[in-house]
Amino acid sequence: MYPPPPPPQSYRPPARQRHGMPAFGVVLVGLGCLLAGCIGGAAIASSPDPGTPAAASSSTTATPAAETTGPAAPKISGTESPRQRTVQPTPKRTTATPRPKRTTAKPRPKPRKTTRAPSTDPRYPTCTAAKRHGLGPYVRGTDPEYAWYEDRDHDGVVCE
Repeated sequence: MYPPPPPPQSYRPPARQRHGMPAFGVVLVGLGCLLAGCIGGAAIASSPDPGTPAAASSSTTATPAAETTGPAAPKISGTESPRQRTVQPTPKRTTATPRPKRTTAKPRPKPRKTTRAPSTDPRYPTCTAAKRHGLGPYVRGTDPEYAWYEDRDHDGVVCE
């Protein structure tokens, strides 16, 4: 005979491991990274265009003769090259002329003549009722009514 099974041992889950950084620390680090990203993005957005020289974009100084004769021009040193600006003329605003309202009705297209599908015989619950009204027989492949009735002898003809 077999020996009796050992008594069941109580199940004890393994002890939970403690992590080195608590959840609060993880959240705090995440918020710090988010804040640093926002500050960096704002700094990038407010910086001048990298293609423009720093002296020309930060401040413009004008000569006294330029102030009296026309608009101020930036001072350019010998190492920097002037950016050429092309002034595009602004388009003139014009008012659209209103279209005249149509006084006659839009002509409607003539209806197309369609060919009707060949009509089928009225559907009856049984072949007997169809034969009583003078209909049938129906042949497989030529008459759509063949699918309505049961072909008991499987010869391809119903309501014979």
